Amino acid sequence: MIKEKTLSKRERNLADIRERATKVAERIVLENGIDTLSARGLAKELNVSVGSLYNAFGDLDAVVRAVIANCAAMLSASLHSALESSAQDKRSRVVALGEAYLDFAIAEPQRWWLMFEYRSNVPPDLKAQDFQSGLLEMLIQAGGADPKSEQHRQFFLLLWASVHGLVSLACRPAIVTINPEAARTYIGDLVDSGFNAFPID
Repeated sequence: MIKEKTLSKRERNLADIRERATKVAERIVLENGIDTLSARGLAKELNVSVGSLYNAFGDLDAVVRAVIANCAAMLSASLHSALESSAQDKRSRVVALGEAYLDFAIAEPQRWWLMFEYRSNVPPDLKAQDFQSGLLEMLIQAGGADPKSEQHRQFFLLLWASVHGLVSLACRPAIVTINPEAARTYIGDLVDSGFNAFPID
């Protein structure tokens, strides 16, 4: 039997700060935007020093990454739920993932933006890369393809990029938009076009 390591009082305090700070930071970002989040303001709400906050996270970017990780967990749960309730042919599974992705972006625009648009010019950290790789693996398996085939991976990456672009046009107010319900019908068209161009069977 492996004995669990007992955390020191300091480690417990830092873990408590991380948990509380992530929840408060998430609320601030979702209600007021990422630009309103500051280390000083967050520490004040938590009733801790800025130094304690940095001891728990390292920097403010790590706080944002923790918030993004929560958003990613929500999206992942939504996608898995969509797969479980969809018909089990490959087209239905892939379309269900695309529609669930669109639904999430519409229902949680700030969370979606944080995951896929925030600081998009900066390379993602390892956790973000693992999450995005996991999404691709889920899509490949839903489509009945071989995740070890580079041709199949590139095909589904292109399909995902197409759906992501469609979702962006339906959800981003900064550019000409597509009606979300119209976008939903286009998801099926994109999947059909993709499968016709590259039959997986």
